[in-house]
Amino acid sequence: MGPGRRVLLLGEGNFSFAAALCGAAAAARLVATCYEGEEEVAGRALAAENIRRLRGRGAEVLFSVDCTKLKDYFLPADRAFSCIYFNFPHCGRKAGVVKNRELLAQFFSRSQDKSFSVEGALNHIFTRSTPLRCLKPMICQTEWGNRKFSFQVPQVLVDKINRGFLELNSEHPVRTVKEKLTAVLRQAFPIQSIDCSLLLLHQGHINGVCHSNVFWIAPNTEQNASTEQMANGPANTVLFSHLDFCKDTDKNSWMKIQQGNLLSEQYFLRPSLLLYVQTLIERAAFLPGTLYVLSGPVFRKCLISAHSLPVFHEVVFVCAADKGMENSCIQMLVDTIRSGIYSLHQTVSGCKLNVTLQEATSFETTELNDFAAFEAQVTKIQHFVCVETDALGSCEKGCCVGTVSTVCDGPESSDLVAVCASVNLDLLAMLICGIADWRMLWTSDERFLSQFPGGELRLFKSFSLYPPSYVHDVSFWVPDREQFDGVAFHTIARQVSHDMVVSIQLIDSFQHSETARKSLCYRLTYQSCDKALSCQEVAEMQLLFRKEIQRCLRVTLR
Repeated sequence: MGPGRRVLLLGEGNFSFAAALCGAAAAARLVATCYEGEEEVAGRALAAENIRRLRGRGAEVLFSVDCTKLKDYFLPADRAFSCIYFNFPHCGRKAGVVKNRELLAQFFSRSQDKSFSVEGALNHIFTRSTPLRCLKPMICQTEWGNRKFSFQVPQVLVDKINRGFLELNSEHPVRTVKEKLTAVLRQAFPIQSIDCSLLLLHQGHINGVCHSNVFWIAPNTEQNASTEQMANGPANTVLFSHLDFCKDTDKNSWMKIQQGNLLSEQYFLRPSLLLYVQTLIERAAFLPGTLYVLSGPVFRKCLISAHSLPVFHEVVFVCAADKGMENSCIQMLVDTIRSGIYSLHQTVSGCKLNVTLQEATSFETTELNDFAAFEAQVTKIQHFVCVETDALGSCEKGCCVGTVSTVCDGPESSDLVAVCASVNLDLLAMLICGIADWRMLWTSDERFLSQFPGGELRLFKSFSLYPPSYVHDVSFWVPDREQFDGVAFHTIARQVSHDMVVSIQLIDSFQHSETARKSLCYRLTYQSCDKALSCQEVAEMQLLFRKEIQRCLRVTLR
């Protein structure tokens, strides 16, 4: 008990509890009472010694106190207590349950002349948590011509690769944000959606993009895929009707597959829909004045944070403008997007929201969030679309939810410039609906989707206010003459924990003076946003994490 706290003890017998408490909480001021008189109590075993100890330590001891009439024993100025303890409340001897209940009823109905304070009160509702799922390996299949191909989905994406958030029958808030934003743009532009032609895999590499940030894939022929399934145990199989492979683009080709090289090249899951813009503007059907809409999930390896997951939904709006007129097109497109975001926000919340267009040159690389930083690697960004709410008031430039860029290297004879606006739908949905943790968008818990019936956008109410968190440290020696891959380190943590790691912090870095070996120590915080995570489950995750970083990153554990 903290210093200065005043504690009232009722119904003491021989004051043994009061004496023990007084010894354990010396800083508290105790007032110990009993119902009997002092002479009767003094005859009980150890009572006299306990009373002496209490008074010797400054405690107040009172006799003949009726707990149902406390206001008769304490002046108004002396009625403030931090805690009141009534141990084993009863009327004595064989009074019976009825009399004991009456005693408690009278005890709790004292001081009814003022209302009971409920400020800050909480109602705790306990529900049965869904268990942690055991995710089996997943094989994706597709056809090209008369050939069938398949690949194993990276384990960290198994429960996210085929969720269908943007499908027609979906009521997910991510789809609602996309549809409502597109509807506002439709009032200013003729719209054409080309989502169905988007490809999931790319072949080769992307200039300027770090190798560690993409998910590399090894396609197999159908017969090889079955062998891989056997090696990795039973696997789920998913058939994508629009899944396909594409090569890097050049000025003379439309994402075609070279049949003879399909299995000899490297492939990766698409990290951005901006990769399709160059090919789009080279198509003969690309009409000036029409706004083309591309949307779908994209996949990136990234560091762990509350606002970044390895998969999210992106929408890209592409419009052609005459050379020299691209700035007015940018302004019109951004103004319409801003109007759409304001419209979405007003239907959900009345709190302050501000949408701004920031020059890309006004940002340092370290100021960009993961989404914006990666987009800047894919293409040359001219502007960032930033959203600032009351919750983000400490961030002067707000949170980047979109980028604006231009593509001028189309056909040499063209007098058009493509203006592209990319929007992170997941992040925008989080800001509009007040969702603090990106993982919540991907939960399978019905308590999440039930808050958005019929696709209606509302402020999200968390159904777990105080989820338990667990902290574990890991330290290791980095392999000699190798650059430590922090993104891979975070990706392994995501995989083994099923996204239960919410924070990874570097707490110590050490280099041996003689051997020059480098040692790192990280602190991992485990916490679920929708499940009852146990200490034992986390301990098993941490043990597996240690094994995996040793195997995959070749570190030496300390």
